[in-house]
Amino acid sequence: MLWLGVGIPVIGSVLTALALNLLGLGSEPEPAPSGTGEPTGRPSTAPFTVTARQESEAGCTALPRRLSSPADRAELVSGGDVGGVIKRNRGARVGELNVDFTLEGGARSLTIASIDIEPKKLRPSPPLSGTLLCEPNAGGEPKIHLFADMDSPKPVFRTGKDDSTQRYFRDKVITLQPGEQVNLSAKFRAETGSREFGLVIRYVQNGKEAAVPVPAPQGGRYAVTSYAAEYGAAYEGSVGGVFRLLANPRRCRWTPAPKC
Repeated sequence: MLWLGVGIPVIGSVLTALALNLLGLGSEPEPAPSGTGEPTGRPSTAPFTVTARQESEAGCTALPRRLSSPADRAELVSGGDVGGVIKRNRGARVGELNVDFTLEGGARSLTIASIDIEPKKLRPSPPLSGTLLCEPNAGGEPKIHLFADMDSPKPVFRTGKDDSTQRYFRDKVITLQPGEQVNLSAKFRAETGSREFGLVIRYVQNGKEAAVPVPAPQGGRYAVTSYAAEYGAAYEGSVGGVFRLLANPRRCRWTPAPKC
């Protein structure tokens, strides 16, 4: 789901825009890390700038395999580089990945025709079930108005609630004036499998069409996974803090609607 920041002027049928960040949460047999809240730092090659930031909120990240490296386990239980552990083991955010984007116009105006989601595989892979890392006491639901169902064979951005069938870019575009900023948030949700994907912005300038990929935050990747029925291991703690290994790695305590 995506949300356009209030108070930012946008010219066109309706406001909209993107840019992503944070631990790229991914899926497919092996997804990527979860967010840190820091900007991507990699400039776009388009005649405008795009920055991405994953929302740093409590929740869970899954890894495709049970952690076997003593060094990785030591990082978790000592409050070390948890983000590095997630990246090295290609972790993915569980349930949903929320990312904030900012587009900033360059020297000349242009029109963003669409932001396309490009899955790495045709269909979702099974949920990641190796290791689960959870941060308890998640905050409230952010205000998001654009949504992508990553369980769909061909996911697209939709507007409204999670069950919306209205494609956002079917009738709308984003006009980006020189120096203008447009902000939005996107929710990528997975309930039955895991998915790794890319994002591509297609735009028109001076009558010419072009496209540019949106780099994943922090050199990670875009990925999200659903909860697995059970995990090889589960840890609880917080990124930047200490994690502890749980005796019972079942998912019930974190799943919104437990099915244990």
